[in-house]
Amino acid sequence: MRTEISALFHLQPTLIGKAYIGSGLLIERLEPDWIDEVKAQCPKVAAREQIEWLPPYTHRFFFEVDAEEEGWAHLNLVKDDEKQPIYRAITLSRIVKPTSIGYDSVWVKSFYNPSGATSHYSDQVINNLNVAFIVPGDEDSNTITEADVVTMAELWDALQFFLDDANEPKYRRIVRATKYHEMAYAIYFPEISHPTIHAAMESMICAGHRENKAQVTQRLPQLVSFVNAQQAEDIYLTCCDFKHAAAAMLQQRPTSSGAFSPTDQRRVDAVILLRRAIRDLLTRALRDRTFADILADPKLLRQKYAVYNKKGKLI
Repeated sequence: MRTEISALFHLQPTLIGKAYIGSGLLIERLEPDWIDEVKAQCPKVAAREQIEWLPPYTHRFFFEVDAEEEGWAHLNLVKDDEKQPIYRAITLSRIVKPTSIGYDSVWVKSFYNPSGATSHYSDQVINNLNVAFIVPGDEDSNTITEADVVTMAELWDALQFFLDDANEPKYRRIVRATKYHEMAYAIYFPEISHPTIHAAMESMICAGHRENKAQVTQRLPQLVSFVNAQQAEDIYLTCCDFKHAAAAMLQQRPTSSGAFSPTDQRRVDAVILLRRAIRDLLTRALRDRTFADILADPKLLRQKYAVYNKKGKLI
C-alpha cells in the first residue's frame, strides 16, 4: 500500500507546481481534488486552515513510504521519525529564503489502497512552532520558486551529511547555528529573535567567548562580502541593546508615512542584515566543505580569519 506523509503550508503566488528536493521528498502545489478530499475526511484540517496566520494552504512537502494498514495502524498517524525529512526540508527552505512555513506544520498521512480508495488522517499538533514570522523587508519572502527548489536540491545532501550522527560532532558549530536560525523564526518579537540569530552567528564565527565584540565586528566582514565594519558593529550593538539594556526595537514613533527615525532604521537594517548574513554563511558551508571545515575548527578559523584586540594581539 502506498503511503504519503505530508505537511501543509501557505506560500505567496509562486511558479512551483511539483518538484523533487532529495531523498524521495518533494514539494507540490496542492491539487484541489486532493486537498478537498483531505478536508472532507479530516474536518480539523479545514477548521485549522481558518485560523492560520496566513491561509489558505497552497503547498505541501511530502514523501512516500511503503506501509501496510493493518487493524488500527492508521491511528498511529505521523510519528516523530517520519517527520524528520520534512523538518529538514523546512529548515533548508528557510536557509535559501525566508518563509512563513511553520516548523511543526499540519501533518497528514494518506493511505492509497490498491482498490482505489484513499484514507487521510491528520495530526493536530499545537505548539509555538506552528508559525514562523518574517521580518518585513527581508527579501522576496514567503515564496519558493523553481530556482529556489533547484538550490534546495543542490544543498540537500550536504545538510544530510552534517546532520548524520557520524558527522554532527565535527560540524556541531554549523549544526547548532542551523538550529538557532530555524528556531528564531518562531519568535515574533525581534528583540528576542535577534539575539537568537546572533547566537547562530557566534556559533559559527567566534573561536571562543573572549573578545566577543572584536570577533563579531572584525571577522563577520571578512566572511560576508555584503557586511562592512560599521554594519557589523551595528549588528553587535543592537544585540547588546536587546540583551543587556532591554531596549525596544523602535525607540521613536514612526512618522505618519511609516518612516523610521535614522537610529531606528539602522536597528531595523541590522536585524535584517544579520539574517541575510547567517543564510549566506550556512549556504556557503553547505556548498563548500573546505569552508565548513574552517568554521568547524576554531584553530583554523583564527588562522584564516584573524582578529586582533586593542593592543594588536592576535585573539
